[in-house]
Parts: sequence; C-alpha cells; structure tokens
Amino acid sequence: MSEQKSTAELLVIGTGVIAMSVAHHCAEAGVDVVVLGRDQPGATATQTAGAFRTYFPGRVYDSELVARSLADFRSFGATTGGDLGLTETGMLVVAATSDEAAELLAEVPVQRDAGVQLELLTAAQAARRNPWLDPAGVEAAVWCPQMIRLRADEVLRGYTEGAQKHGARLVTGATVTGLDASTGHVGTTVGDFTADAIVIADEQGSGDIAGMAGLNLPVWGQFAELFHTDPVGEGGGDIAAPFTFHPAAGLKTMGMGPSFLVGLERFSREPGMRDIWHQAAVEEVAQRYPRLRDVTLHSAWTGTLDVTPSRSALIGRAGGRHERILFATGFTGHELGQAPATGKIIRDLHLGRHPGVDITPFSLARNGA
Repeated sequence: MSEQKSTAELLVIGTGVIAMSVAHHCAEAGVDVVVLGRDQPGATATQTAGAFRTYFPGRVYDSELVARSLADFRSFGATTGGDLGLTETGMLVVAATSDEAAELLAEVPVQRDAGVQLELLTAAQAARRNPWLDPAGVEAAVWCPQMIRLRADEVLRGYTEGAQKHGARLVTGATVTGLDASTGHVGTTVGDFTADAIVIADEQGSGDIAGMAGLNLPVWGQFAELFHTDPVGEGGGDIAAPFTFHPAAGLKTMGMGPSFLVGLERFSREPGMRDIWHQAAVEEVAQRYPRLRDVTLHSAWTGTLDVTPSRSALIGRAGGRHERILFATGFTGHELGQAPATGKIIRDLHLGRHPGVDITPFSLARNGA
C-alpha cells in the first residue's frame, strides 16, 4: 500500500448507511476521504428494512433529524440516479391515560416546528384508523402521515457510489487494531492509515474502537427482536392496521399481511432479558388489543442494535486530546431515517461550520461520558 493511499484528510470507520452518508457528503464538499470497514457496504441489512418514522414522541431532536432528511430522500433520484420507491403510509401514536395525553399534546407545537406533520384524534377517530384497538384504552391519539417506506439498498448504493464519484476511497476487509487520537494514526489488519480527522461510525463496534484511543463512547450492542402473530385477518386477508406506537409502554404494532408485526422498545445492559421482554410484549398486546388476547407471538426477526443510554444517537466531536475524533453511532435502529441529516452534520463539524441544528441532545455529556 503506497503512502498516498494510506493518508487522508478524513478517515471514516464503518460501512453502514451512516458511515456512507458521512463519506458522501464530505467527499462532495471536497474533503479527501478514506472509508475503512470490515464488510462491503450493504453486507449487513439495515435494521429498519426500508421503513422509518419521522415522529418521536418525547424526543423532538430525533424527529428533527428525520424531518431534515426527508427532503434529501425526495430528491435522491435527481442527485444519485437511484429510485427509492418512496411511499408514505402514516403512523398512529396512542396515549392511554390523561397524563400521557397531556404530555403528548403539549409537545405537538414544537414537533410541528421541527417539521413533523401531526393531526390530533379522538379515541373514536383513532379506532377508525386502527379498528383492532380497544377505544376504552385510548385517552388521546396523534396521526402522523410521515411513516416512510423506501428502498434502503438504493440509499446505501447511492451514497457509496456518490462518495466514490467524488474521490472517496473504500477499503474493506479492514478490522481496526489501534487508534491514536494525538497523531491520527489508525492501525488495521490491512495496513496503517493516518488522517487529520477520524469519524467513528461503526455501529455497535464504535465503543470498542473509541476505547483504543482512551475515549469513552457509551454505545453497546443490544439484542432486539420483532414478533409476528398467528394469521388473524378474516378469511386470511390482509390486516388494515397502520404502524401504531404506544410510547409509555414502548409497544409497536403494524398489520403485515394476515398477521400483526409486534415490537417492544425495551433496552438493558443485562444479558438474558429476552424471555422477560417477550412476556411483556404478550401482556401489552393483550391489554391494548383484546381480540389478540390469546394469540401467540412468534419470533419474526432477531438482531443487534447499537444503543446508547439516552436511546438517541451520539453525534459530534470529542474534545481535548480527542479533538481529531468525530462520532456518529448509537442510532437504535433509526439510522436509515437520520442518515442524510447526520452526514451533513459531520461534514459541517469537520469543516468548522455550524450544522444548523442543535446537536446538544446527541452529546457525550448527555450520555454520561
């Protein structure tokens, strides 16, 4: 490997959609970029499987990242030549108690200011949107039309090809073995690299890589699972039920063919929580969907999410002796929807520009580091 190929202005570690968005936006801005990864981009499917939501109750800053990204997705074909097949299906958010409803409704104006489209619903209107819901358990609800489906593979391909078109170099089969923040030196299994700045965007591996430089990046790999019910649609027909989120319980449901897809947002550093979470999902479904009370939940998907203490991503620049290091990791499965905005934030931070969005909620300090 020549000296020319082993040096760069910016070295991006990772080949997921966040890493490739960073590489694309930085290379497009004229930054000399090298991307290092164990795998080819797209070797591991995105956790979101081509669907993401814009509305995050209680986390306006997460909503804003997706809202900012939507314009990029809508113009993606013109800028990268890819057809994302983008459609909007909508999502329903349900509050079960008066306290939950008050909290949800109080936040509506600031969510709208962040670019989220919201419609307030009564319990009866919510039950018409999702007729499987028990209206007696609905105090209030909010409808958001910005539940997005698109081709995640085309997003990753577009960013990868766009980065390379603008001069970024992609090095795969590379496992990081050492990182020196003071010199910008990165040791790997395929050789050594040196860069003015380093972006750690290696999903759940980010914490270990940062630790090589003595930086505490609080992100870990968390087991996650989605379930599906037995077929419950009448006559085997498809279920007409939108993505429905119960924030206080963390319960997520969606009609998928003749069955329901079910998820539960629960996170813990403790191992062996799967059976506890499965039982909690069973109980939550039975409480909120009486017709599903005796339906069995089967495993539909298992995987690992990169999770932080705040359940929001870590995005920013480390300080002090780690000034060379930038980071974009810990997206808890929401990396696809937040990738365009995140790539631009890291680009602006590297170039010394204000990113145009408050990134304090994504800071190390907010996550106890």
